[in-house]
Amino acid sequence: MTNRRQFRGANIAAALGWLVAAIVLLSGWLFVHNDFYLRIMMISCVYIVAAIPFGMLMGQMGYLAMGQAAFLGLGAYVVGNLTTLRFEENYWLALLATVPITGIVAYLLSFPLFRLRGYHFAIGTLGVGQLAYLLYNSWDWFTGGTFGTSGVPAPVIGDFEFSDNSRLYLLGSVFLLISTFSSWAISRGHIGLALRAIRQDEDLAAARGLNVLFYKRFIFVYAATFAGLAGGLYAPMQNAFDPSSFTVWSSFQLVIYVIIGGSGSVFGPALGVIFVTVLEQAIQSFGKWNQIVFGLLIVLVVMFFRGGLWGIVEWVGRAITGVRHVPPSSDELAR
Repeated sequence: MTNRRQFRGANIAAALGWLVAAIVLLSGWLFVHNDFYLRIMMISCVYIVAAIPFGMLMGQMGYLAMGQAAFLGLGAYVVGNLTTLRFEENYWLALLATVPITGIVAYLLSFPLFRLRGYHFAIGTLGVGQLAYLLYNSWDWFTGGTFGTSGVPAPVIGDFEFSDNSRLYLLGSVFLLISTFSSWAISRGHIGLALRAIRQDEDLAAARGLNVLFYKRFIFVYAATFAGLAGGLYAPMQNAFDPSSFTVWSSFQLVIYVIIGGSGSVFGPALGVIFVTVLEQAIQSFGKWNQIVFGLLIVLVVMFFRGGLWGIVEWVGRAITGVRHVPPSSDELAR
């Protein structure tokens, strides 16, 4: 009975937490009237949509992928093609099309990539990201080549057009909630346990009957699909974009977000995106030294906050509530 009450109480607390988060996110545009700040918030939403599922691949399963920008670009160019370059379709149909297209591409890539492990896997995904960048530069019929894609129409629902930064932020925050909630739900279930088992000892997990390859492919496709959705959101927000937006550095940025925010946590990558975005704006006054200052501050965070920014949040939470997190046992992880 006590366990049932605790479980019910935890569910009620989680529901209230998600309700508060949704209200704060969806109403944020009502209180921020500076167009520059709204644009920063809007772009941050896009990167969080991609970063949180990627954090499950990198942080919870322990596979470092260096080619996520390829899926961001694929989603953006699918929307660009379907709405402007060729078909002039409805934006929402184009955005929906990014899901199966990026999912299928990621699934096909998973066959050769998951024959690799460790840094071999990282190098393999790095090659995929670089190959995608070269293809985006040369496929004029699909991407517009080095001239890029422009004129992506603003999303419209009835008479409501997402035509300015405040409305585009509202759109981004909706997908941010979808990405975050789905990742949170997956992490709390048996898939999350399976991912952590793979991270601890992949061979042991397989020996105890876990279908390791299935879970690896699932989370790889899941992260790629949300990266494609983020790219589809990025297209109308930028209106014009070219292959320089989807370089290897863009993939490396996602890695930075996960490490800074807290590798292994669901919400950590969101904190990483916010921290890095604010930091980049704050150090603009340093001029030519800003990149040195940026790198130094990131190194300091990594050195002194091993759990990332989310680790600090958890530490403060434990200090206030007195409740300590108990990690799942090895039997639960391998089950």
